[in-house]
Amino acid sequence: MARRRQILAGGASLIAASLAGCTSSQSPTDDGSTTQTDAGSDSYTVTVEPNPPHTFESVPETYAAIPSVWMDIGMALGIQPSATASLGRAPLKFYDALPDVAFHKAEIEQLASDSESGYDKENFYAADCDVHLIDPRMLKFYANWTDDDIAAIESSAGPFMGSSIRFASSSAVGDGPFYDLYEAFEKAAEIFQRRARFEAWQSIKADLMDTISDGLPPESDRPTVAAIWRGVRPDSGQFRIAPLDPDQNNTLTYRRLGMQDAFAGAVPDGPIGYEELLDVDPDYIGAVGGLTSQTHAEFVDTVVEPFEANPNGQQLTAVENGNLVRTGGQFMGPIVDLFSTEALAKMVYPDAFGSWPGSPTEIPASERLFDRQRVADAINGVGL
Repeated sequence: MARRRQILAGGASLIAASLAGCTSSQSPTDDGSTTQTDAGSDSYTVTVEPNPPHTFESVPETYAAIPSVWMDIGMALGIQPSATASLGRAPLKFYDALPDVAFHKAEIEQLASDSESGYDKENFYAADCDVHLIDPRMLKFYANWTDDDIAAIESSAGPFMGSSIRFASSSAVGDGPFYDLYEAFEKAAEIFQRRARFEAWQSIKADLMDTISDGLPPESDRPTVAAIWRGVRPDSGQFRIAPLDPDQNNTLTYRRLGMQDAFAGAVPDGPIGYEELLDVDPDYIGAVGGLTSQTHAEFVDTVVEPFEANPNGQQLTAVENGNLVRTGGQFMGPIVDLFSTEALAKMVYPDAFGSWPGSPTEIPASERLFDRQRVADAINGVGL
């Protein structure tokens, strides 16, 4: 197996595993401890489409990811990636918002200068990860890699076991198969043999959704939203609309809150202008990814105030009523999903869920919609 790296450091509750050997390994179990496993004695097979089934002779200890849903899934299971592309847009601030959870950027090998470019196979060889939670179709699209390139890395290091979690365009990967968030999460739990953590997360999500369901108004009273992705730049006059389709992970938060797609049935495939926005005149305008990529002040400076100052923007009901909101977006794994759901609930339904202060760290403990310590315990395997 590839060399062991220090992964998620969540306080004294985590016990670091030691270096993997050649004929046996120290494999992390779901209580955070380690068990000795003879190579081949406890093998198991996992299939993550579109990749072929892979049989693991022991539990992988290091993984690579493009900062994405899969990195957040790994973090939710208590494992920091050993190698990633650029972390410039990664959801690190949500990890900082949890007790007993830390992300150590200095320990990560860099695979590429950007999430969508600059890939070098030598970096993958140097990282030498046990498994790659990366859809190989993405590397074929962004780096023009061939099947032989992928096979060479797999033979030198570990298999590719990622699958694109669909966000706003399937152009990079073609048609399916696509897993929803918790289907992908369960696959990762199989890979790392951390089923108990996954089940703890299922319980956390179910309790949050019970809280949300109890507070939502009747369907007839739920507002419409135009969800905009790839950045919201009011002065440009061009906007890309992300559909609230069940296959779209980046708009999951809006569906969770029962919001209606202002462009339902007629989502434009390319950029639109103010005329098209005014035609549907949504109750809310949502910045997909804005909760991850921007602070409250940055959101106000680059989105809210430019919309309010724009002659066309001023005509939009959402702008007039101050209904500009932001959510987690394309990097939304289980951790980001919780924070994004809580944030949008407070932005859209403050009477039911409490007001939104601008940052998840500023929400008083009594007004939080999920227990941060419970989440940290699930990440760290405490009590499992």
